[in-house]
Amino acid sequence: MTLETFVSTIAAMSGLLFVVGSMLATGLSLTVAEIIQPLKNARLVILALLANFVLVPLLGCGIILVIPLDESLEIGLIVLVTVAGAPFLVKEVQAAEGDLSLGVGLMFMLMIVTIFYVPLVLPLLLSGVSVDAGAIAKSLSMTMLIPIVLGLMVRAHSADGVANWAPLLNKISGVALLIMLVTSLGLNISNIIDLIGSYGFLALILFVVGSLLIGFVLGGRDPAGA
Repeated sequence: MTLETFVSTIAAMSGLLFVVGSMLATGLSLTVAEIIQPLKNARLVILALLANFVLVPLLGCGIILVIPLDESLEIGLIVLVTVAGAPFLVKEVQAAEGDLSLGVGLMFMLMIVTIFYVPLVLPLLLSGVSVDAGAIAKSLSMTMLIPIVLGLMVRAHSADGVANWAPLLNKISGVALLIMLVTSLGLNISNIIDLIGSYGFLALILFVVGSLLIGFVLGGRDPAGA
């Protein structure tokens, strides 16, 4: 086994531990009612769907039309703008000390919509590409849905007994995330250096800033109160 293979394995394992650990901790921290409650806000749901599945993809396509990018970067950006409901959302909400139930509820909704959205939209944006909805659903279920449901079930049957489990799992998933970021950075350092100062770096900046602006304009400072 080469060093690169070893580091790649560590990155993959830590990434899996991060996702599963954070999803399990989320399930142990909330109830089903708390997760569903934010989704009863029709305006919030519509704006979230509009932002993630209409405006952000349009932003990505606009960047590709304006900025000349290598084919690999174009493909990467297109895939990025068509997939929503990433597990990082939970950590971002926790770091911002936001409404966890709102973040998890939106993540669930975006994850479910992504299963049907990607197979329909991605082949339209990338010619010759076919997407297996079943494979997407299986992957998301195994790494995100099942751990959350398991956590919810355990909490429902023993709320007092698992009081300290969620903080512990959050710490473990946080360490796993850090390891994943460091190892991934090490594996891709040359590509990152090459990206700096290129059109790809400009496209990345525009995408991040544009996405933040879309979220801020539609969601405001307190989307839970919308």
